[in-house]
Amino acid sequence: MTSPAAASAAPRHTSSSAGRLLPAVGVGAVWLFLLLFLVYPLLRILYDAFSDDAGRLTLANFAEFARDPYYLRSLVNSLLLGLGTVAATSVVGFAVAFLLVRYEFVGRNLFGYLTLIPIISPPLVGVLGFTFIMGRAGTVNVLLEDWFGLARPVNFVYGLHGVLLVETLHLFPMITLNVVDALAKIDPALEEAAESVGAHGWTKLVRITLPLTTPGYVAGALLVFIWTFSDFATPLVLGVHDLLASRRRAATSRSRTTRRSRTRRSRAGACRRSARPAPSRSCRC
Repeated sequence: MTSPAAASAAPRHTSSSAGRLLPAVGVGAVWLFLLLFLVYPLLRILYDAFSDDAGRLTLANFAEFARDPYYLRSLVNSLLLGLGTVAATSVVGFAVAFLLVRYEFVGRNLFGYLTLIPIISPPLVGVLGFTFIMGRAGTVNVLLEDWFGLARPVNFVYGLHGVLLVETLHLFPMITLNVVDALAKIDPALEEAAESVGAHGWTKLVRITLPLTTPGYVAGALLVFIWTFSDFATPLVLGVHDLLASRRRAATSRSRTTRRSRTRRSRAGACRRSARPAPSRSCRC
Protein backbone atom coordinates (compact mmCIF):
# COMPACT_ATOMS: atom_id res chain seq x y z
CA MET A 1 0.00 0.00 0.00
CA THR A 2 1.42 3.38 -1.08
CA SER A 3 1.88 5.94 1.68
CA PRO A 4 0.43 9.50 1.30
CA ALA A 5 3.92 11.01 1.41
CA ALA A 6 5.10 8.90 -1.54
CA ALA A 7 1.94 9.75 -3.51
CA SER A 8 2.48 13.48 -3.02
CA ALA A 9 6.20 13.24 -3.88
CA ALA A 10 5.54 11.69 -7.31
CA PRO A 11 3.69 14.73 -8.83
CA ARG A 12 6.28 17.04 -7.29
CA HIS A 13 9.11 15.10 -8.98
CA THR A 14 7.25 15.15 -12.31
CA SER A 15 6.70 18.92 -12.14
CA SER A 16 10.35 19.57 -11.26
CA SER A 17 11.49 17.44 -14.21
CA ALA A 18 9.17 19.34 -16.56
CA GLY A 19 10.45 22.62 -15.11
CA ARG A 20 14.02 21.66 -15.96
CA LEU A 21 13.12 20.28 -19.38
CA LEU A 22 11.28 23.34 -20.74
CA PRO A 23 14.21 25.79 -20.29
CA ALA A 24 16.56 23.26 -21.89
CA VAL A 25 14.25 22.92 -24.90
CA GLY A 26 14.01 26.71 -25.20
CA VAL A 27 17.79 27.15 -25.05
CA GLY A 28 18.25 24.38 -27.62
CA ALA A 29 15.73 26.00 -29.97
CA VAL A 30 17.53 29.35 -29.69
CA TRP A 31 20.90 27.75 -30.43
CA LEU A 32 19.44 25.84 -33.38
CA PHE A 33 17.99 29.06 -34.80
CA LEU A 34 21.34 30.87 -34.43
CA LEU A 35 23.24 28.01 -36.04
CA LEU A 36 20.90 27.79 -39.02
CA PHE A 37 20.34 31.48 -39.72
CA LEU A 38 23.52 33.15 -38.39
CA VAL A 39 26.47 30.80 -38.11
CA TYR A 40 25.85 28.74 -41.25
CA PRO A 41 25.38 31.76 -43.59
CA LEU A 42 28.58 33.36 -42.25
CA LEU A 43 30.55 30.15 -42.69
CA ARG A 44 29.14 29.75 -46.17
CA ILE A 45 30.23 33.28 -47.10
CA LEU A 46 33.73 32.60 -45.77
CA TYR A 47 33.91 29.35 -47.72
CA ASP A 48 32.82 31.04 -50.96
CA ALA A 49 35.36 33.82 -50.39
CA PHE A 50 38.29 31.40 -50.02
CA SER A 51 37.27 28.87 -52.71
CA ASP A 52 36.86 28.79 -56.48
CA ASP A 53 34.11 27.29 -58.63
CA ALA A 54 35.63 23.82 -58.29
CA GLY A 55 35.69 24.05 -54.48
CA ARG A 56 39.48 24.40 -54.15
CA LEU A 57 40.89 26.76 -51.53
CA THR A 58 42.37 29.86 -53.13
CA LEU A 59 43.11 33.54 -52.63
CA ALA A 60 42.37 34.42 -56.25
CA ASN A 61 39.13 36.19 -55.29
CA PHE A 62 40.99 38.62 -53.04
CA ALA A 63 43.72 39.14 -55.64
CA GLU A 64 41.10 39.94 -58.27
CA PHE A 65 39.45 42.37 -55.86
CA ALA A 66 42.76 44.10 -55.17
CA ARG A 67 43.54 44.46 -58.90
CA ASP A 68 40.19 46.02 -59.76
CA PRO A 69 40.41 49.84 -59.34
CA TYR A 70 36.63 50.19 -59.26
CA TYR A 71 36.31 47.86 -56.28
CA LEU A 72 39.18 49.58 -54.49
CA ARG A 73 37.56 52.98 -55.04
CA SER A 74 34.26 51.59 -53.78
CA LEU A 75 35.97 50.25 -50.66
CA VAL A 76 37.66 53.58 -49.93
CA ASN A 77 34.43 55.50 -50.49
CA SER A 78 32.51 53.12 -48.23
CA LEU A 79 35.07 53.48 -45.44
CA LEU A 80 35.15 57.28 -45.76
CA LEU A 81 31.35 57.43 -45.80
CA GLY A 82 31.11 55.20 -42.72
CA LEU A 83 33.67 57.23 -40.76
CA GLY A 84 32.15 60.54 -41.85
CA THR A 85 28.68 59.38 -40.83
CA VAL A 86 29.98 58.27 -37.42
CA ALA A 87 31.61 61.69 -36.90
CA ALA A 88 28.50 63.63 -37.98
CA THR A 89 26.07 61.48 -36.00
CA SER A 90 28.33 61.80 -32.95
CA VAL A 91 28.05 65.59 -33.00
CA VAL A 92 24.28 65.58 -33.49
CA GLY A 93 23.66 62.63 -31.17
CA PHE A 94 25.71 64.04 -28.28
CA ALA A 95 24.03 67.45 -28.62
CA VAL A 96 20.52 65.94 -28.54
CA ALA A 97 21.45 63.61 -25.66
CA PHE A 98 22.75 66.51 -23.54
CA LEU A 99 19.59 68.49 -24.24
CA LEU A 100 17.41 65.60 -23.12
CA VAL A 101 19.37 64.74 -19.96
CA ARG A 102 20.93 67.96 -18.65
CA TYR A 103 18.38 70.66 -19.53
CA GLU A 104 14.76 71.32 -18.61
CA PHE A 105 12.55 72.93 -21.26
CA VAL A 106 8.95 72.86 -22.35
CA GLY A 107 8.09 69.82 -24.46
CA ARG A 108 11.21 67.87 -23.58
CA ASN A 109 9.36 64.54 -23.52
CA LEU A 110 7.75 65.25 -26.89
CA PHE A 111 11.14 66.23 -28.28
CA GLY A 112 12.58 62.95 -27.03
CA TYR A 113 9.85 60.97 -28.76
CA LEU A 114 10.30 62.91 -32.01
CA THR A 115 14.01 62.06 -32.13
CA LEU A 116 13.04 58.39 -32.52
CA ILE A 117 11.07 58.98 -35.74
CA PRO A 118 14.11 58.89 -38.12
CA ILE A 119 15.23 55.49 -36.91
CA ILE A 120 11.69 54.05 -36.85
CA SER A 121 10.86 55.10 -40.40
CA PRO A 122 12.21 52.91 -43.24
CA PRO A 123 15.39 54.23 -44.91
CA LEU A 124 13.75 54.41 -48.33
CA VAL A 125 11.00 56.66 -46.98
CA GLY A 126 13.57 59.05 -45.52
CA VAL A 127 15.67 59.35 -48.66
CA LEU A 128 12.60 59.86 -50.85
CA GLY A 129 11.46 62.60 -48.50
CA PHE A 130 14.83 64.33 -48.87
CA THR A 131 14.63 64.13 -52.66
CA PHE A 132 11.13 65.67 -52.60
CA ILE A 133 12.36 68.54 -50.42
CA MET A 134 15.98 69.10 -51.50
CA GLY A 135 16.20 67.42 -54.90
CA ARG A 136 16.72 69.21 -58.22
CA ALA A 137 12.96 69.68 -58.56
CA GLY A 138 12.35 69.77 -54.81
CA THR A 139 10.70 72.41 -52.69
CA VAL A 140 13.94 74.19 -51.71
CA ASN A 141 15.19 74.56 -55.28
CA VAL A 142 11.78 75.73 -56.49
CA LEU A 143 11.72 78.42 -53.81
CA LEU A 144 15.28 79.49 -54.61
CA GLU A 145 14.46 79.77 -58.30
CA ASP A 146 11.33 81.83 -57.55
CA TRP A 147 12.97 84.14 -55.02
CA PHE A 148 16.49 84.56 -56.41
CA GLY A 149 16.05 83.55 -60.06
CA LEU A 150 18.61 80.77 -60.06
CA ALA A 151 19.28 79.46 -63.55
CA ARG A 152 20.33 76.00 -62.37
CA PRO A 153 19.13 74.01 -59.35
CA VAL A 154 21.55 73.52 -56.45
CA ASN A 155 22.74 69.96 -55.93
CA PHE A 156 21.95 69.38 -52.26
CA VAL A 157 21.63 65.60 -52.10
CA TYR A 158 22.83 63.91 -55.30
CA GLY A 159 26.28 62.59 -54.55
CA LEU A 160 28.36 61.32 -51.66
CA HIS A 161 27.64 64.45 -49.61
CA GLY A 162 23.91 63.79 -49.95
CA VAL A 163 24.32 60.21 -48.74
CA LEU A 164 26.27 61.55 -45.75
CA LEU A 165 23.50 64.04 -44.96
CA VAL A 166 20.69 61.51 -45.23
CA GLU A 167 22.52 58.84 -43.24
CA THR A 168 23.40 61.33 -40.50
CA LEU A 169 19.83 62.51 -40.00
CA HIS A 170 18.56 58.94 -40.19
CA LEU A 171 21.03 57.29 -37.79
CA PHE A 172 21.83 59.91 -35.13
CA PRO A 173 19.17 58.42 -32.75
CA MET A 174 21.44 55.36 -32.38
CA ILE A 175 24.06 57.60 -30.80
CA THR A 176 21.47 59.57 -28.84
CA LEU A 177 19.83 56.54 -27.23
CA ASN A 178 23.14 55.02 -26.10
CA VAL A 179 24.55 58.32 -24.82
CA VAL A 180 21.32 59.19 -22.97
CA ASP A 181 21.51 55.86 -21.15
CA ALA A 182 25.20 56.41 -20.33
CA LEU A 183 24.62 59.98 -19.08
CA ALA A 184 21.77 58.86 -16.86
CA LYS A 185 24.08 56.34 -15.14
CA ILE A 186 26.85 58.86 -14.33
CA ASP A 187 27.14 59.56 -10.62
CA PRO A 188 26.63 63.32 -10.09
CA ALA A 189 29.17 63.19 -7.25
CA LEU A 190 31.95 62.67 -9.80
CA GLU A 191 31.15 65.88 -11.66
CA GLU A 192 30.68 67.76 -8.39
CA ALA A 193 34.11 66.57 -7.24
CA ALA A 194 35.60 67.75 -10.53
CA GLU A 195 34.02 71.17 -10.10
CA SER A 196 35.35 71.41 -6.55
CA VAL A 197 38.93 71.17 -7.86
CA GLY A 198 38.37 73.74 -10.59
CA ALA A 199 37.21 71.68 -13.58
CA HIS A 200 34.40 73.59 -15.29
CA GLY A 201 32.87 73.73 -18.76
CA TRP A 202 34.88 72.03 -21.48
CA THR A 203 37.45 70.68 -19.05
CA LYS A 204 34.82 68.79 -17.08
CA LEU A 205 33.13 67.64 -20.30
CA VAL A 206 36.32 66.31 -21.92
CA ARG A 207 37.98 64.79 -18.85
CA ILE A 208 35.00 63.50 -16.84
CA THR A 209 31.73 63.29 -18.77
CA LEU A 210 32.85 62.03 -22.19
CA PRO A 211 35.11 59.22 -20.86
CA LEU A 212 32.25 57.93 -18.71
CA THR A 213 29.96 57.74 -21.76
CA THR A 214 32.53 55.85 -23.87
CA PRO A 215 30.99 52.32 -23.62
CA GLY A 216 27.54 53.49 -24.72
CA TYR A 217 28.97 55.75 -27.40
CA VAL A 218 31.16 53.01 -28.90
CA ALA A 219 28.16 50.67 -29.13
CA GLY A 220 26.13 53.30 -30.97
CA ALA A 221 29.04 54.26 -33.24
CA LEU A 222 29.57 50.63 -34.30
CA LEU A 223 25.89 50.30 -35.18
CA VAL A 224 26.03 53.51 -37.23
CA PHE A 225 29.15 52.40 -39.11
CA ILE A 226 27.79 48.93 -39.90
CA TRP A 227 24.44 50.31 -41.04
CA THR A 228 26.07 52.93 -43.28
CA PHE A 229 28.52 50.42 -44.74
CA SER A 230 25.76 47.95 -45.67
CA ASP A 231 23.02 50.36 -46.79
CA PHE A 232 22.44 50.22 -50.55
CA ALA A 233 19.01 51.86 -50.92
CA THR A 234 20.12 55.40 -50.03
CA PRO A 235 23.15 55.49 -52.41
CA LEU A 236 21.15 54.01 -55.29
CA VAL A 237 18.35 56.58 -54.94
CA LEU A 238 20.87 59.44 -54.77
CA GLY A 239 22.86 58.21 -57.77
CA VAL A 240 25.98 56.98 -55.95
CA HIS A 241 27.15 53.65 -57.40
CA ASP A 242 30.81 53.48 -56.39
CA LEU A 243 30.13 52.01 -52.95
CA LEU A 244 30.50 48.38 -51.94
CA ALA A 245 26.85 47.98 -50.92
CA SER A 246 25.42 49.37 -54.16
CA ARG A 247 28.09 47.52 -56.16
CA ARG A 248 27.15 44.27 -54.44
CA ARG A 249 23.47 44.88 -55.19
CA ALA A 250 24.20 45.53 -58.86
CA ALA A 251 26.39 42.42 -59.12
CA THR A 252 23.69 40.30 -57.46
CA SER A 253 21.06 41.61 -59.87
CA ARG A 254 23.29 40.89 -62.87
CA SER A 255 24.05 37.36 -61.68
CA ARG A 256 20.36 36.65 -61.17
CA THR A 257 19.56 38.02 -64.65
CA THR A 258 22.32 35.90 -66.20
CA ARG A 259 21.14 32.81 -64.38
CA ARG A 260 17.55 33.36 -65.49
CA SER A 261 18.58 33.93 -69.12
CA ARG A 262 20.64 30.73 -69.09
CA THR A 263 17.68 28.84 -67.63
CA ARG A 264 15.37 30.23 -70.30
CA ARG A 265 17.82 29.32 -73.08
CA SER A 266 18.25 25.79 -71.76
CA ARG A 267 14.49 25.35 -71.49
CA ALA A 268 13.98 26.71 -75.00
CA GLY A 269 16.63 24.33 -76.34
CA ALA A 270 14.98 21.41 -74.59
CA CYS A 271 11.58 22.38 -76.02
CA ARG A 272 13.02 22.61 -79.56
CA ARG A 273 14.68 19.23 -79.23
CA SER A 274 11.48 17.64 -77.93
CA ALA A 275 9.41 19.18 -80.75
CA ARG A 276 11.82 18.01 -83.46
CA PRO A 277 10.45 14.88 -85.23
CA ALA A 278 12.33 11.67 -84.74
CA PRO A 279 14.29 10.44 -87.79
CA SER A 280 12.75 7.47 -89.59
CA ARG A 281 14.80 4.32 -89.79
CA SER A 282 14.85 2.38 -93.05
CA CYS A 283 14.77 -1.37 -92.76
CA ARG A 284 16.86 -3.53 -95.11
CA CYS A 285 15.74 -7.10 -95.57
